[in-house]
Amino acid sequence: MKLLLILALIILISYSTAKLNGGGFGENYNWVPWEQAKTVAKSEDKPIMLILHKSWCGACKRLKPIVSVSDEILDLSKKFVMVNSEDDEAPMGDDSFSLDGGYIPRIIFLDSAGNIRPEFSNVARGDKYKYFYPSVGDITRSMGNVLKHINQRNEL
Repeated sequence: MKLLLILALIILISYSTAKLNGGGFGENYNWVPWEQAKTVAKSEDKPIMLILHKSWCGACKRLKPIVSVSDEILDLSKKFVMVNSEDDEAPMGDDSFSLDGGYIPRIIFLDSAGNIRPEFSNVARGDKYKYFYPSVGDITRSMGNVLKHINQRNEL
């Protein structure tokens, strides 16, 4: 019984530590839970950048250090509500986020009203796996496109 309690405590601490450091995507980001993201986005008039990933996924594991060490992504992230949804956390499993399939990892952008914006995808990918981003340049290009669109909208 004591061993089971210790094991449960170790798992809880490990999970808490992983969430504090962004699940490997970087502790310097201001990660917001999905349940709060739309409210924060609306009140701060910021778009949402949603990363959907799984703990066991090799491509997801390769993406984590790319995001976590990038000063460029970190700087741009301050203009977004950042959401990092792992495994079965919401909105994982919601088919409306499977724009061109259920593969992972996917990065999806939403406007400040919480609407999915499918036009903001990885232009380097062509028609297949448009929401897969393997590099800093791919991610920052889309982040810049989102911000450019929003700035144009706000100037109208």
